Amino acid sequence: MALCAGYAALVLHSSTWAEARQLDAIFPFYKWRIRLFSAEEYSHAGQLLTAVAAVFALAAAAFIFPPAGRAECRQWGHELRAVVIGLRRVLAALPTAQRRGAALLLLVLTAFRLLISLPAVTPGYDDVPSYEMFASKSLLAVSGYYPVPNNHVLSNSISWMFYHVNPGFWFTMRLPVVLAATVATVLLFMGLLWARASFRVAWLSTLLFSLAQLSLYHVAVGRGYWLLTLMAVVAFFGSLALANGTRQPRAAWAGLIVGGVLGLYTVPTFALVLGSAFSWLGLSYLKQRNWPAIARLAALGAVVVAGSLLLYAPLLFVSGPAIFFSNGFVAPKAFGQFWRGLPAYLWETEGFLAGQAKVGGLLVLGVLVLIGLLWRRVTQWPAALRQPWQRLVPAALWFMAFPYAMMAAQRVFAPGRAVLYKAFFFFLLLALVVEWLLETAPSALQRWLRPALGLVALLWFGYEINSLWRDNQRPRRRNEALYQAFQWLDQHPKAPTLMPESTHSLFVRMYLHSERPGQRWPIDHFPQPGITYTYVLAFPDLHGWFQPRFTFPPVFHNEQVEIYQLNPAVADSASAAGALPSYWHLVE
Repeated sequence: MALCAGYAALVLHSSTWAEARQLDAIFPFYKWRIRLFSAEEYSHAGQLLTAVAAVFALAAAAFIFPPAGRAECRQWGHELRAVVIGLRRVLAALPTAQRRGAALLLLVLTAFRLLISLPAVTPGYDDVPSYEMFASKSLLAVSGYYPVPNNHVLSNSISWMFYHVNPGFWFTMRLPVVLAATVATVLLFMGLLWARASFRVAWLSTLLFSLAQLSLYHVAVGRGYWLLTLMAVVAFFGSLALANGTRQPRAAWAGLIVGGVLGLYTVPTFALVLGSAFSWLGLSYLKQRNWPAIARLAALGAVVVAGSLLLYAPLLFVSGPAIFFSNGFVAPKAFGQFWRGLPAYLWETEGFLAGQAKVGGLLVLGVLVLIGLLWRRVTQWPAALRQPWQRLVPAALWFMAFPYAMMAAQRVFAPGRAVLYKAFFFFLLLALVVEWLLETAPSALQRWLRPALGLVALLWFGYEINSLWRDNQRPRRRNEALYQAFQWLDQHPKAPTLMPESTHSLFVRMYLHSERPGQRWPIDHFPQPGITYTYVLAFPDLHGWFQPRFTFPPVFHNEQVEIYQLNPAVADSASAAGALPSYWHLVE
């Protein structure tokens, strides 16, 4: 709590009141504006957060320094070391060939992720705004400016730090995501081995999840969904350990709390993960009639919520609570509309997570039916096959299903990307079914079963790669056209330029900041009085909001951009002649 409040205070103290009031200028195309607040209110907010941090720091010191507190901290450290040692032992217990195979597979997967993360893949309408509106601006902009629910605050804060090392787009937006995906992949694999899953189940479920189209797309787009997945992994295995009576409860609680706070600070929809984890633990403790554990669960859940709200304090102060709690993305649907749309939503979402929105639901349904049929006989299986099922299947099903109960309570359909992490639980169930097939199939079937499963996996992977490539073609052509416009401007003398279209502004400025760091170009979003513009950008064929009426052709033209070059005489008379319509008229 002290660290959360201290960081929030640092954010507010990192900018002056005058700088805070200029946040709307980052992207003036939105009608939304930040809250009105005085310099005194801004100063008092920073002082209040500093005081809150000091109070919690004193409370922490009062707990830590007495002998009992020091002993508790030592025990916590011992448990953390025990977890690390245990994971090392699990890995060391694998045969050498399996360890080398896992390392080689991770290396190849990481190289493939780096390849598809190159900027040519898809600088799109998600990560370009994250770069241009947040990561390349001030820390206050990253943490307090929230014009639409598009700012994955923790992810963009990490990108902000990377930007100050190297402002290149790939280094700032893509590399942190690849690193987060790599750490999450390792933890998924190691966590499954720790949970007594076989090597085959661990590598197969991790690999399938990593190669699904949605996973590949979001490792190529610099946003926070893989960071959310990383925190979801920590929450899942932490709650699994606590429910099963781990010998390292302090370490598990620490992972659940820290992962919960950081997950909520990444994307607020991490509440779906926390709801699954805390309800799973609550049911487990309720079966045990462990009332002190239930009380502890409630108290630490409150800590997670309070810690995340402290981190969001700059955003709530600067942008206001309404845009955070009441935006259109979380507005409940009408009762009848929600329940009528629920079956189609379930089918398409689960199918999309499995790799194909229209027919992937058949695969999900088939796996769930097999899980239900096989569960009846699981107690009769050998221990090596039975234990992973008993330990993992109920929890995986709960984490797959419970988010839908939360959505039903809110009457909100979360977008598929917000539940990307859920795909892992399906692929875990699929891997367990494949393991059962390979272990129990008659020897006569073994000859063709492995090649057949391998062929199916290759066909599925080929479809995922082809879908990613196909879906990227249109954005790639758009990006190439926008980059050509940037290159044309870059090769001509820098002169006052008007960009009244938001897409042109975002992409051209993104290329400017990433490829020409430190340069300042005279660019305006809308006409300023007394400025004579040399260049004016518009969409071709009059399909944007900005539709200038010039009597001469553009000096540059492609499918996304037209650039008009005005000589001084034309520029002075352009507004009077109606060639440059009023920007504010267009907004209204």
